[in-house]
Amino acid sequence: MGMLKNGDLAHQHLSEKLRLSEDRFSRAFEHAAIGMAIVSLKGKWLRINKSISKILGYKSSELLKLTFQDITHPDDLDKDLNLLHEMIEGKIESYQMEKRYFHKNGHLVWVILAVSIIKNSNGKPLHFISQLTDISKVKEAEYEMKAVLDVTNDQNRRLLNFAHIVSHNLRSHSGNLTMLLNFIETETDEDSRKELFNMFRHAASNLQETIGHLNEVVAVNTTISEKLTKINLSQAINGAIGNIEALLKAEEVICINEVEEDIIVGVVPAYLDSILLNFLTNSIKYHAHGRRPIIKLSAKVEENLVVLTIEDNGIGIDLQLNRDKIFGMYKTFHNNQDARGIGLFITKNQIEAMGGKVSVESEVDKGTIFKIYFKQG
Repeated sequence: MGMLKNGDLAHQHLSEKLRLSEDRFSRAFEHAAIGMAIVSLKGKWLRINKSISKILGYKSSELLKLTFQDITHPDDLDKDLNLLHEMIEGKIESYQMEKRYFHKNGHLVWVILAVSIIKNSNGKPLHFISQLTDISKVKEAEYEMKAVLDVTNDQNRRLLNFAHIVSHNLRSHSGNLTMLLNFIETETDEDSRKELFNMFRHAASNLQETIGHLNEVVAVNTTISEKLTKINLSQAINGAIGNIEALLKAEEVICINEVEEDIIVGVVPAYLDSILLNFLTNSIKYHAHGRRPIIKLSAKVEENLVVLTIEDNGIGIDLQLNRDKIFGMYKTFHNNQDARGIGLFITKNQIEAMGGKVSVESEVDKGTIFKIYFKQG
């Protein structure tokens, strides 16, 4: 047997190195803890390991008849394809993204997908190497944590609203009752005293109703906007006006309820009480000196929403300076010593919690118009 030439030895040595390298790659590929696949430039699965089958639920023979596009969630497909095209064009060498696949059983599988491109010695793209790490359990835990946080945030909002209703609404009731008692004590005309006593009884009844509503505010319910009570808006406004009757009388305010009797809204009753009281008391608090305060309430139905308009002729707000912060917490726009900048923030929070919205238009020294959108009951 003749001696092998140096060139033959080098070739044999290189072949052995390639064989060992291929062998190591195959073992690492097949037994990797993460999913690994070789994918054609058109997206066809060319080779997959056992972890891919476990993650996606397909046998190797089944998956090799498909493309990755066939089992990719449509919302993730465009991003994936765009990144692949960037790799083929030489703009990037690899990429990583969160992606959803459809399992063979139909449910979604979340993975972290890492893709790199293999090229020949001339730089021509040959195929892709894809690595899939199953993060479905992590995503489930994220969703559970988000659900817990949503419940916690909802309860915090309810407690904030509860505190506001207790401090603002009950203070309004208390002030109204105290003022009515003062009127009764100083009134000498018997007919006027009887009228004041009737107002006092009405105010006491409204106070009892508000206390009853407080239980609804702290009830654990994360779907406020889906479980609303049907309330007659005009009657609710009349109730709110009754709650501050003494204040209206003391400030000589004309309050006009033009809302039609057949308009029904879907609301949390305690929130509606709080919203109406806040807007009415603000209109009284910021009335313009030198003209009699007038507050007018009207409503119309627009596309299954009830639009309540509350208009006053008060001192107004400079919206050029304050529009972006008017509903912010602790924001005040006048020099009133009682202003704490919490009322409109809470009110907006309550309106939006019921699936509505609020807007404002105002002109300094002419008045303010608030529009509150409620779901139709």
